[in-house]
Amino acid sequence: MKKYFLSLIALALLLGAALADEVDVGADEASVTQRINLTIPQRVALHLTEDEWILDLNSPPLGDVSTGEGCFLVPKGYSGSLEDAVNDALAGELEPMDTYPAIKDLDGDGSISDEEKGTLICLNQKVLQKFCNNREGCELDLKVTRTLGNSTYGKLGVLDEAPYIGHSRFVAITPGVNDDGDPLELLKVLGERLPGWLDDLITEAFWFDGSEVAGTYEFNFLFQLAAL
Repeated sequence: MKKYFLSLIALALLLGAALADEVDVGADEASVTQRINLTIPQRVALHLTEDEWILDLNSPPLGDVSTGEGCFLVPKGYSGSLEDAVNDALAGELEPMDTYPAIKDLDGDGSISDEEKGTLICLNQKVLQKFCNNREGCELDLKVTRTLGNSTYGKLGVLDEAPYIGHSRFVAITPGVNDDGDPLELLKVLGERLPGWLDDLITEAFWFDGSEVAGTYEFNFLFQLAAL
């Protein structure tokens, strides 16, 4: 019992020393010191502002340049790439279109010219917010997995824009090649941390370029942020 009480006394003395006030008294000056112990855990986090895109070509949504969403006519004879078509649609250089197949008397003259028919590109935009406080930087990847349907869905691509660092990257998802969960790098920051929560504008695009086959298709888009 005596040893028990001695142990309690020793513990109390230690706690008293740890919690003791600091006192200094002087004639002209006094100073005291406070010790601070700060722990900041490493954290990475993502917030996606939209978790589903439903696109039904029975009634394609009319393209809207102001929102960067909807469907647009890629005119017959267009020679650009998928990335070109995405940029042209976002820049307002392609006509909004709400029919599939893409054909419409856009000028109302009662006839259809080659510029009024073609293929259809449909866009969807969302914001991906990122947080990463690792001093060595971090990497943002996208993994696309086709979960329903075969590889005949046309062309698919994703544009990632991070204006706060002047970054833009387009990745093409090739049907039957890298739509099975392969990591596609969207952004990498080396040797520095990302300042706070940062927004990336994500533009997803399907281009029904004439290679698509009727059917139902489903995909999972996995955005993954990792500290380096």
